[in-house]
Amino acid sequence: MTFKDLTQKKEIIISHELAFANKIGAALFEKPKVSIWMIFIPILFLYFIFRMQKFKNDRIKFDEEFMRARRKAMDVALGASAADRISEIGGAAQYPELPAPLQKPYAAWIKTLSSHYLDLLSADGDDFESLIRKAYCNRENYLLTLDRLNNAEKEFYAALKPLMAQVEGTAKIISTIESESRRLRSETAYRIFH
Repeated sequence: MTFKDLTQKKEIIISHELAFANKIGAALFEKPKVSIWMIFIPILFLYFIFRMQKFKNDRIKFDEEFMRARRKAMDVALGASAADRISEIGGAAQYPELPAPLQKPYAAWIKTLSSHYLDLLSADGDDFESLIRKAYCNRENYLLTLDRLNNAEKEFYAALKPLMAQVEGTAKIISTIESESRRLRSETAYRIFH
C-alpha cells in the first residue's frame, strides 16, 4: 500500500470522525434561537450575536478536544500500518499528561480505536462506507467492533467521572456523549449494511 493510499484513507476516516464529533456537539450544545423581540429591541440582537459567537467557539473547542484522542489513535494505526505490524498497537503506551487512574483505560481506548482504524486503513475503498464494508464484511462484525469501541470509551469515562465530580454537569455531558455515540454508530452500521 502506498503512502498516498494511506493518506487518502486517513483523510476519509478523520473526516468521518469530525462529522461524528459535530453531531455529538450538536447534542451537547444548545444553539441560540432568533426571537421576534429582537426586531423591537435591537439590544437583544447584540446579545444574540454574542451568544452565537460563544456557541460557535464552544463547538470548535469541543471538536478539537473530541478529535485529540482520535488523531492520536490514527497516528498509532498509521505507524502500525506503515510497519506492517499489528503488534505495534499492542504496546503499553504511557500518557504522562493524564492522571494515573486514567492511564490504563485511556491506553485501552486508544488501542481499540487504533485497531479499528488499522482495519479501515487495510481495507480497499474510496469512501468511508466502502472501507467499512471491506473491513468488516457484514453488520454483525461491524457491530461487534463498535461494541468494543463503545465499551472502551465507557470504561475511560467511568474512570474520568470521579476525577471530574466537582465540575458541574460532567455526569450529564458524559452520559450524552456515550448515548449519542452509541446511537450514531448504530445508525451508521444499519445505514451501511442495510
